Amino acid sequence: MKFSPSTVLIATLVLPSALHAQGKPDFSGTWKMDPSRSESAVQSEPIGPVTLVIAQTPSEVRIETTRTQGSSIVTYKLDGSEVKIPGGTAKTHWDGTMLVVEAVRDVQGQTVTTKETRRLNPDGNEMLVETMLVVQHGYSLRGTPNYGTGKDIFVRSR
Repeated sequence: MKFSPSTVLIATLVLPSALHAQGKPDFSGTWKMDPSRSESAVQSEPIGPVTLVIAQTPSEVRIETTRTQGSSIVTYKLDGSEVKIPGGTAKTHWDGTMLVVEAVRDVQGQTVTTKETRRLNPDGNEMLVETMLVVQHGYSLRGTPNYGTGKDIFVRSR
């Protein structure tokens, strides 16, 4: 079987990117929140500067979060198994190329669930984190939702 030079060139250029596109992205690195494009930075009580240091292996992802108030480290399993986190539990799974963390915590006697979805831009130098938070407070006021959503942009600094 003979291949023309153009066929070989096309295969050389297309196959690596097609294979890369099918794989899971690597979120490893140091990420700084861009306050000008992040909703958490402009809420009524801004959360201040946020830095994430992420280390990812094929089986887990370790996220160190540093804020003005201090830092925390959580290691999630990428097989979907439950892990203990401060105040509760969490499970992590892939949704295509998005990393999804679903957590359940007890905050002052109320169940709080969060769903964080992380994805990288095509260049891999920006990470979008979309968060949905639901508070199970047991009552409902007309027109008052028990949930909130937000989007934050992090820029890779290393």
